[in-house]
Parts: sequence; structure tokens; C-alpha cells
Amino acid sequence: MLIDTFPCFLKYWDGSKDSWIEYIKNYPELFEKIKWDYERYKMDWHEYLKLLSKRSADDLKLAHENLLKILPEVEKEVKKLFDVTDYNIVIYVGLENGAGWVTEFKGKPSILFGLEAIAELGWYKKLKGLAAHEFGHLIHWLLRRENVENLEDEQIMWLYTEGFAQRIEDLISGRPWHLEEKGWFEWCEENEEVIKKEFLRRVEEKEPLNPFFGSWYTLFGKQYLGYYLGYKFICRLEQEYSLEEIVKMEKEVIKRKILEFLR
Repeated sequence: MLIDTFPCFLKYWDGSKDSWIEYIKNYPELFEKIKWDYERYKMDWHEYLKLLSKRSADDLKLAHENLLKILPEVEKEVKKLFDVTDYNIVIYVGLENGAGWVTEFKGKPSILFGLEAIAELGWYKKLKGLAAHEFGHLIHWLLRRENVENLEDEQIMWLYTEGFAQRIEDLISGRPWHLEEKGWFEWCEENEEVIKKEFLRRVEEKEPLNPFFGSWYTLFGKQYLGYYLGYKFICRLEQEYSLEEIVKMEKEVIKRKILEFLR
């Protein structure tokens, strides 16, 4: 089911923080998720209301228009590859919680697309890749029959979950990926052993792995290195297993395979 909250947003929006709050109050479960997303990192969501002033209504309309154009195409490609049903797609304006986010909403696994984050990243022409990536997470959840967010409570598992989503994006929309800049993939290939070594060091020393994945981090002067590494990990698994088998692997087996890959 498509739940498009953008018309409601436009009804309330006058550029003020209060108008956003009046809009989001119409979707209490969504509002709670937005607040929780900051609170889990011990951040005060109120402080991020100021982000709303960065975006014009025209920016958001462009993101909304382009997203609606590509969603049917991506959904069609997904259903050629996997038998997935019973999910929601939610379009909303949040507080830059993420351009795409797979979580439970209204009792079903759902993809949440944040128009303000899409606009902030300037991904107006990269939405096919973004949508394919988020559908990758959704496929993972539906075929595994498990809340994939719970798997990610252990950061090492991000290599598996994000790697699977990146592999699906690669299958559906090809390269360059939505998060790529020119020369990025080639740099990753040339420095793969360095990236692996640093990832393993952080795992062993229990350091945060966010710098490999978050759009607000850089590592070795590059962003998103965890997505490259995760993709390569899934490709390695595919030498022995099908994607359907990979998606259902036991957690302890996955962790062991990740350490083998990194070493």
C-alpha cells in the first residue's frame, strides 16, 4: 500500500516549525518513529526542527514528483525477481532521518521515503537506485521473516544487511549506484584490503562502524565505504549460495563468514 502524506504536508506547511508539527500529528506512529530515531542516539529531536528551513516547497515537490515516477518501475522489477507482497511504502517529510528507511509501520514491513533528506542529498535523479536499495532491505525482511532492524543491533551485521540491499540495487538499477561519486568504485577496488583491515580493526576493538555507512561521515576521505564492502561480501557468498539462501542464513554463520571475508 502507498501511503503518501505529502498532500497533507502541503495543506499545513507555511515554512514554520509549528506547521510541520501540525502536519506530522496526523500520523502519530510516524511522528513517534521520527522522534525515536533521534532519541536512540540521545539527541533531542526538537533541535532538528531547524532543518526544515533549509528546504523550499519546490525542492520537496521535485523529490515527490520524481519518486512517484520511478516507484512503479522499480516495484515491477523487484517482483520479477522475488515474490514479495504485503508491505507499505510511505512518503513523508521528516527531520532528515534518512532518504530511505525500512521499518515496521502499521503492522507491516515498510519503506519510508523522506522527501527532505532526498532534497538535502540532491538525489532527484538517483531515486531509482535509492528505491531499489530500500526494496533490497524490504525483500530481506520479507523473505527472512524477521525484522531486519533487529539484526542491525550488532553493527557487524550492517555489512550483511546493507550489502544485500546494495546487491539488489546493483541487480535492478546497475551502476553507478545512487551513492556513488565519479571514481569512487575504482578507488574502493584499489583500496579494498585497506578498507577491510580498518573495518576488522574497528570490529575487534569494538569501535563504532558508523563512519562506513552514514552520509555525514568520511573515512580515508571517502563516504559509504561500508556499502562497497558489504556488496563485495554478498558477491563472495554468491559463489556458494543463492540469494534466497543468503537471505535466510543463521546469524552466527553470517558473523563467521564476515570475519573470514575480512581476514
